[in-house]
Amino acid sequence: MLTKRSMLGNRREGVNKTLRRHEPTRTLYKQKFSEPLKRKQKNLYNPKEEARLERVVFGDPSDVINNLIDKECLVQPNIKKNDYHAPIDDTCDDSNELSEEHGKRAAWVDEDDVQYSVQDAAKAQNRRLADDVPEKLYKDYLSNKYKQLVGTPKWAELNKTDKESTDDLDNEILKHSCHLERAIIRNLPKSVIDIKALTPINKETHTEGPVVSSVEFHPSSIVALVAGSSGILSLFQVDGVESNKLHTMRYDKFPISSAKFLRDGTEVLVGSQYHPHCHSYNLLSGKTHRIQLPHGITNMQKYEVSPDGKLLALCGRSGEIYLLSASSKELISTLKMNAKCRTLYFTPDGRRLVTHGDSNEMYIWDVNGRACLHRAVDNGCLSCTSVAISPSGQFLATGSKEGVVNLYSVEQVLNNRYPVPLKIVFNFTTSITSLKFNAHSEILAMASDKKHNAFKMMHLPSFTVFSNFPTFQTNILMPEAIDFSPASGYLAISNRSSSAFLYRLKHYGNY
Repeated sequence: MLTKRSMLGNRREGVNKTLRRHEPTRTLYKQKFSEPLKRKQKNLYNPKEEARLERVVFGDPSDVINNLIDKECLVQPNIKKNDYHAPIDDTCDDSNELSEEHGKRAAWVDEDDVQYSVQDAAKAQNRRLADDVPEKLYKDYLSNKYKQLVGTPKWAELNKTDKESTDDLDNEILKHSCHLERAIIRNLPKSVIDIKALTPINKETHTEGPVVSSVEFHPSSIVALVAGSSGILSLFQVDGVESNKLHTMRYDKFPISSAKFLRDGTEVLVGSQYHPHCHSYNLLSGKTHRIQLPHGITNMQKYEVSPDGKLLALCGRSGEIYLLSASSKELISTLKMNAKCRTLYFTPDGRRLVTHGDSNEMYIWDVNGRACLHRAVDNGCLSCTSVAISPSGQFLATGSKEGVVNLYSVEQVLNNRYPVPLKIVFNFTTSITSLKFNAHSEILAMASDKKHNAFKMMHLPSFTVFSNFPTFQTNILMPEAIDFSPASGYLAISNRSSSAFLYRLKHYGNY
């Protein structure tokens, strides 16, 4: 019989054994926490395994020679019998010929596409197609239908070559001050234009005024001027990324209505609708001069420079057109219309001047003879607010207060009393305040400063308006002035909210 004391002793002994079992000994503690931790071993480098994986992934280098031999075998049967002894030019590149003759192989071939005919598809869809469908396979029918409606996407073009992205605005040619590379002439596609919004030109300042009345690109350097109602004229470097400010001129109590480059870009002429004087800023010397306008000229709100840079044409208050010397700003001659002159434009050769205003007639003047050569009736126009002539001398555009743009042939306007427009644009509901052709005469930009996003571009000579610009996300606000860079690579649009937006036309490569 176990006594009560012995039972308590056995229980204590069992508890002590349990505690000793769970308590780590001093030796195990030192062994576990005193020794440095061992790093996990990495897989040993196996050069044979790496070489095997390279052959699997990248192929064997000997395959390149084998492929060249195979290509020579493909070209060999195409040689004519009488050309066996002709010398072979090893320097020529036959890769293009191979791709044209043999084409690119499809990534995969679907057996159903080869077997599925147009009749089977029409029967399955309970449709009835025309009897004169030339395609036999349903795959070819869908492919041709898509090309007719949409066209071939760029990613699906077989003749696409590896080029640097046109989004790279740091192209080396744009870093030079002059045009060192001749632009490659390609026809501009219609309906959709490839355009990209860049950093605004005056992002660094925004002090030119609430109304940015003038924006213009330099004729030979990657520079643009921005001027507005606050009397500030700023020059910026055009790169689409930073648009660094180069210089700023401030004219106190002189709201700028128009500013243009003169003398091949060495001078800037600044005019205002509120003062009978103008300012001339010399870019080479950095000096500005105030010039009093000749007697009778009360403002310089609207003026144009002749293509040769020798003459200035100004609109008067009561139908007068003043011709001034671009160098001395002295009055040369005065022309007179029967209505108030609101807009004018020189022909590309500089021999004629077209004026328009508060009537339905366009006046064509002989610049050298100082006489009116012809008057043509503008179709449906009661009062004209803008005129532009394409650099090619082929098209003439007029914009009216009613928001209608008429596009004429210059030859018809010069020879007919009632010329018929080639195209009438009804996309606007407010007066047209700006018209501008690009240097290639492929785009006509139209704008109205009376309505938000009232801006359109028309493709020439198809006379179709580009549908993808502006979009609902585009926020031009009220466009004021328009200008294209000398090679049409950039488009500038100023507005009545202190901004001068910059856009990249990717179809054109140069500035």
